[in-house]
Amino acid sequence: MGMGAVWVVDSNCFIHLGQKAEDGFVEDLKAVLRGRQLLITPGVEKEVATVALRRCEGRPNLLKALDAMLHSVPVDEDDVRALAQRIGESAAPQDVDLSLMVLADSLGGESSDVVLVSDDFKMTTTAERTDLRFETCPPSTFLQRLVADAPDAGRDARFRSLSRQVRAAEMKYAISRRSEYDVQRKLTWMVDSLLSSSHDLGHDDEQDADRVERRQIADLTRVIRGYKVKPKRLEALGELKEIVAPVSTLDQHLSTLRMEADERLQEAMETTSSLLTNVMEEVGMGLAPLGEEQAEIAHRAMAGSLLRTESALGLMARMAGHQEKARRHLARALHLATLVDDVGSECKAMRRLGMLALQSEDDSRALKLFTTAANQPTTNEADAVPSMVLAAIASSLTGDASAATAWVSKASSHLMADPAGGSSMLERVGKALLAIDRPELAIELFDEAMECAMMAGEDDRYEALSTCMVQAELALDDSERENIPVLRRLLDGLTPTEQAPQR
Repeated sequence: MGMGAVWVVDSNCFIHLGQKAEDGFVEDLKAVLRGRQLLITPGVEKEVATVALRRCEGRPNLLKALDAMLHSVPVDEDDVRALAQRIGESAAPQDVDLSLMVLADSLGGESSDVVLVSDDFKMTTTAERTDLRFETCPPSTFLQRLVADAPDAGRDARFRSLSRQVRAAEMKYAISRRSEYDVQRKLTWMVDSLLSSSHDLGHDDEQDADRVERRQIADLTRVIRGYKVKPKRLEALGELKEIVAPVSTLDQHLSTLRMEADERLQEAMETTSSLLTNVMEEVGMGLAPLGEEQAEIAHRAMAGSLLRTESALGLMARMAGHQEKARRHLARALHLATLVDDVGSECKAMRRLGMLALQSEDDSRALKLFTTAANQPTTNEADAVPSMVLAAIASSLTGDASAATAWVSKASSHLMADPAGGSSMLERVGKALLAIDRPELAIELFDEAMECAMMAGEDDRYEALSTCMVQAELALDDSERENIPVLRRLLDGLTPTEQAPQR
């Protein structure tokens, strides 16, 4: 999206800006738009009429502050009804979402560069399902793409910072709605959208070539995942789209996979491993005649699917008791995570490898893996809490009490900010430790998870965790009880007594 992009903007984008934008934003936006206007509908105007730029001096009304950069376009009610009928939904003429899609689709008939800015994932799925003539992106990606038109270094940094803040809010909201829809698909769309935005950055020939490559990687990834790609961009992929097509069977296989015990588990491992071998062989033959650049694009696009498959094989091998085989699969998963520059997957792979190290009582290697994972930069620092807790445990096991206390203190600040989320995180880590037969570690995390559940008033979770505590207690033998007092004193710091309710 360069200077020719046509932006149609939903209410939720302006709400994010009202909450996050700071002094200077209005001037920065005016500078990057360079006379262009953001398109809205009368319905959007009504929904954000009272939104203020809360962090700006005087808390100015957002619509008034951005008036010169906004253009409201009325949409015919008959067109809204027609679109509602086309997508199979009933809708009132004033339906804001539909009016925005009508506007974007009508503009898409005149321009190939129309983007509807909204974090409403339903708009994206509807547009793809009914072949509407526009792209979608969340507000955070919109802000990231504007960086391409922000050659001023200070302005560039401010837009990037604002984009990160908005992205964190988008993800937090998406995760909070996980019981209502498939949040994983939405998060994947958000990440894919962000990755595809990187093609806008830079201006010289070398950077132009890099933008093209990143766009092709993003498009090829979308092909593998079954998403729609514009015909022109699909054509630019050439034979790569056919060569990597078999990789999609891996994701389809994993979606139906059930990791069960005994002979069923062994069967699942063999089936998955055989499928992976067949896919890599077929893709390898297709890539062999191609040049290095095209092969690299394919490898990076395929990495996500291969990563998930190797992770699944690693977990199944661990469940079957094949520790070295599990380590090999999880190490390959970590390597693949670095190819897609997916920090979350990298951390998860390192935590799984660290768990294997704990299981084999290689505490030093576990410490290195957990510490590396905990130190990875993330969009939301709270995502690193499981790694921090495990780094604290590993530090204690290797005799570094000072480092252990520091990690506990760091994790505690995040847990106390969100006790409900913290309880869930600690429960997952505890169950993972129980699964590798380290009940003396798991039992203390279940205890702290119960403290968090009490703070959050989640009685049902508290009861479920008490069952986990009993399971861990039954799994303990006398030799394992020796470490418990030290770990208890350490991990009690996750829920400080001045904030934790008394039992």
